[in-house]
Amino acid sequence: MFWNTALEMPRQFGHSGAALQHFLLVLLDRYGPMAESLASGLRAREYHRQVQQSLQQGEVDWVDPEVLLEEAFQRAVQAGKPRASERDLAAVCLQRAGWTLIGEPVRAAPRTGLEAGAEPTPRGEYRPRARKPTPTLEQFGRDLCQEALDGKLPPILGRDLEIQSVMETLCRFTKRNPLLVGPAGVGKTAIVEGLAQRIVRGEVPPPLQGLRIFALQSSALVSGAGVVGELEKRMHAILEEASQDGIVLFIDEIHTIVGSGGVRQVSDVGSLLKPALGKGEVACIGATTDEEFHRFIEQDRALERRFQPLRVQELSPQATLEILRALRERAARERGVTVSDEALQLAVLLAQQYLRNRHFPDKAIDIFEQSVAFALLQSLPEVTPDVVRKVVQRMTGIPLDLGAELTQRLGEVKRRLVAWAFCPEAVAEQLVHRLEITLRGLDVAPTRPNAVALVVGTAGQSPELAAQVLAEALYGTPDRLIELDMTRFTHPADVTWLTGAPPGYVGHDAVMEFHRQLAQQPWSVVLFKNVDAAHPQAQEVLAEALRSGFLTDAQGRKVYLSDTVVVMTATVEETAKRRIGFHADREGREASRVGPGILPPLLPDLMDRVELCWQPEPPTAERLQVWLKEWVLPSLVERYQRQGLEVEWDRSVMEWLSATILAAGELTRGERLIEEQVLPVLIPYLDQPGRVVLTYDQDKGIQTQYTKGA
Repeated sequence: MFWNTALEMPRQFGHSGAALQHFLLVLLDRYGPMAESLASGLRAREYHRQVQQSLQQGEVDWVDPEVLLEEAFQRAVQAGKPRASERDLAAVCLQRAGWTLIGEPVRAAPRTGLEAGAEPTPRGEYRPRARKPTPTLEQFGRDLCQEALDGKLPPILGRDLEIQSVMETLCRFTKRNPLLVGPAGVGKTAIVEGLAQRIVRGEVPPPLQGLRIFALQSSALVSGAGVVGELEKRMHAILEEASQDGIVLFIDEIHTIVGSGGVRQVSDVGSLLKPALGKGEVACIGATTDEEFHRFIEQDRALERRFQPLRVQELSPQATLEILRALRERAARERGVTVSDEALQLAVLLAQQYLRNRHFPDKAIDIFEQSVAFALLQSLPEVTPDVVRKVVQRMTGIPLDLGAELTQRLGEVKRRLVAWAFCPEAVAEQLVHRLEITLRGLDVAPTRPNAVALVVGTAGQSPELAAQVLAEALYGTPDRLIELDMTRFTHPADVTWLTGAPPGYVGHDAVMEFHRQLAQQPWSVVLFKNVDAAHPQAQEVLAEALRSGFLTDAQGRKVYLSDTVVVMTATVEETAKRRIGFHADREGREASRVGPGILPPLLPDLMDRVELCWQPEPPTAERLQVWLKEWVLPSLVERYQRQGLEVEWDRSVMEWLSATILAAGELTRGERLIEEQVLPVLIPYLDQPGRVVLTYDQDKGIQTQYTKGA
């Protein structure tokens, strides 16, 4: 195909004979990845444009096609092959164009080489030891050493010890298969990329000089291998190419090879790879997380024995800062955006403080790159600390305005808690004072929740209303409320709703909904409803979570409560008059429990975690009208507006509703009244856009005044 298409090219340009540029155009157009894998620093798309321009300008290098064929055949013979392939012909064409081929002595610089892009890594004395062709590895993998030569890999900092450990393992006679185990985002892949850069620079011991590291993915291996025997055929070709001296495989997320592409323990990728690893025919570097290592690799003892686990710890904030400084140069060079030192330091600080579910350096790099992209789209020449704050606020949804705006917002929190949730003003003030400290990360134990409150009341007082109002006031949306009804925890076994099922039980590998919600939006209000109804063992688990700041499931996975505001509710028939706000000493707390039904039956350990405790105040008619006007009705009015109907509530309706609620002694009575007696009178107007004024007459009930819309 390559040969025939190239011979037809002269006609398109009106040439009487073949030229080297004709072969290059076909090669770069149809076999670009192969050309890039052959020549150091080649970019197929850009070089294709340069070759085409040279032809249009009349720069033609005439060549005899038969001579090219002869050179390709000689190249194949030297490699021990019976016949020449398209790859051999491509190598001849690129070499004639002046390109330096990988694994061969450096020749003259190419006449039309690329000037743009990253600077390739100096070759030094790097010469790949592998002499046999590796077409299958090149098809399904990436040559990391070639990418290092081409300058495609970022600089790797702070991982000297880990790279040294990998090199030591590769230099062993047996079990020379290092397995990098560590949390997601700590830079396991970067360690292998750093090793590739050292190899091409010649900064490795003699046994590792000239290595080629091919990065493979099990998903690529099994893709399109639906025909029976196709996967085995691919793996056989890969292992045959990788068994030659000078080839090392790298499989990221190596746990995916277990059971991938076939019957587990029979024809999956892992089972096909194990014999070669056991005999020492193939060297392989793996990478996986702690969870997947315990879940998949340890379960396959034969596969586990073939690897040498190497623990990869999270980078320190200082080491991460050095990485960001290196990335800053690239941002300035390729994006034209500068980043101040203060912005880099703030990115690391905010990543450490607000992204506890993730790890360095990945979380800081994400903030850095997102900030650069934000500045680019906003046409800003520099990333400043203000830009970083905005980006982090958008990424996490946190109230990151840590100055006057936060004080103003917390003032609104206090007002709404008092007006909408009937919270005692002294307690609301204490809660705001605590949040002013914890939201800035200035408290003594920043790993614990920002606040832990217990609201005790009767069913008619709706104690959970405090959590709903707090989410709306603090985060601007009720969606920031995560609820868990503790009445389901009536048996010791129900604790699995908090911790997950232990290994071997049904659902042990499933992600719990409560954990998933917390992981996705760590900045939220968490409501534990009816905590007094929970089994003591569930209360113990909750108390430990509030003390440590995280919940741990049966698989060892953590989900953090440290960025949340926790509200627990308990319903009792009668509550004691006790000191509200922050707790008194233990003696005072125990004394307040004297008498049946005074306080909910909570364990002392759980009560020790509570920082604020209150009972909603009995509402007055005036406060109920504020509650209706500002909390209950706005969302209802907005929904009717979307139907084209403007609804206005007369003062007489408000007075009637508040009086009825007071008489019933239940806040929920107001919602039922609206649904049963008010909303039905609006039904006839739903198909008639306009304006409806609702009034209340003591004899006639709810009345309407309708004005048709324009």
